[in-house]
Amino acid sequence: MPLADDPGEWWELLMGAPLDIAVGSYGLTELQRELKAGARAFAQRVLAPAAQEADRAGGDFPSAVLAEMARAGFLGLDVPEEFGGQGLDTLTCAAILEELAGGWFSSTIYAMNLATGPLLAAASGAQRARYLPGICKGELVPAFALTEATGGSDAAAIRTRAVRDGSDYVITGQKIFITNAHRADVLIVFARLAGDERRGKGISIFLVEKGAQGLIIGQRFATLAHGANPIWEVVFDGCRIPAENLVGIEGEGFTYIQRDFAKIRAVYGSRCVGVAQAAFDYALQYINERTQFGQPVASFQGIRFKVADLVAKIEAARQLSYRAAVAADALSPDAPAAASMAKLFASSVAVEATGDALQMMGGHGYIKDHPLERYYREAKLFQIGDGTDQMLRLLISRFANQRAKDKQSAQLL
Repeated sequence: MPLADDPGEWWELLMGAPLDIAVGSYGLTELQRELKAGARAFAQRVLAPAAQEADRAGGDFPSAVLAEMARAGFLGLDVPEEFGGQGLDTLTCAAILEELAGGWFSSTIYAMNLATGPLLAAASGAQRARYLPGICKGELVPAFALTEATGGSDAAAIRTRAVRDGSDYVITGQKIFITNAHRADVLIVFARLAGDERRGKGISIFLVEKGAQGLIIGQRFATLAHGANPIWEVVFDGCRIPAENLVGIEGEGFTYIQRDFAKIRAVYGSRCVGVAQAAFDYALQYINERTQFGQPVASFQGIRFKVADLVAKIEAARQLSYRAAVAADALSPDAPAAASMAKLFASSVAVEATGDALQMMGGHGYIKDHPLERYYREAKLFQIGDGTDQMLRLLISRFANQRAKDKQSAQLL
């Protein structure tokens, strides 16, 4: 279905139809396919050109592009409609994010922000009303402040402390690798309650707004790619915030984030698929047009075999990610493992696909006139961010071992 002249009109028309996703099934409905096609058209028309320009010029993700995403309905995909979002299920979000990521991975951070998870899971009605509408309009930028020097993959080991002081909390500590901290209007901060050293316990979530006393945005970390969404150090030097900025129940922050990771990692897999597919499509068109030794490069057997392998692997990653999205919404016991498998496999496929696509284009793939070298640099993050490959393997193996024990116990009964 072609996009209407008004970038939001096609969305308005489509959202009148109901979604019908059966648990255990992850084929896309006609509506989901149309939403996916609309996202793909938007990515090609708006995001891909902006990504190339931003990569050359540097600077933040453009406010004009963010505003256009908001007008087209691509912000707050999973946020309920009452707060200005689209209220979509995770599978539909995954299908849309796949296409947006193919245009510019950086855009997906705004389309379904990691920081909204705790707000949706545990925030009060007043907190949701204060922050979510602005996020969905692109007028308020949140940042997710969890990672520390001693607690990245091991999120239960964070050391940032929060102390209740009358009607306030005082936060002290340091965070690193916080995306968009410099432009964030509010930071979703994870801190341990002073005096509670139990592993995974005592961790609470706080809302720290820009300009809060004791909030310091430190150094920017220079990165291989994704410069439009830079990562920063954040220091809390006796940062004082109102007690009403506590999200949910004291000490339950780790519980909230564990629930959210299944959904976030499922859609992360789809975002990886989007980049892999975009790189593959670009190279495939090139090798069908480029001739060597009197024939298209695509006709050589070595290239054809590589094309076949990538087609199979990209589709496998797509279906694994879709299945994880359905499991997350169904609150399936295997949802965390399914999401971990999706991200682990899809991130690896993205790294392989971008590298092979660049190789198929030869010297042209290596120059900045084409997007392949950018895809290649961007893909490496996928094996590190939001759960390293090594950590995901530990989680998957733990699930497999527990399932084997459960089967053995059942056989003994």
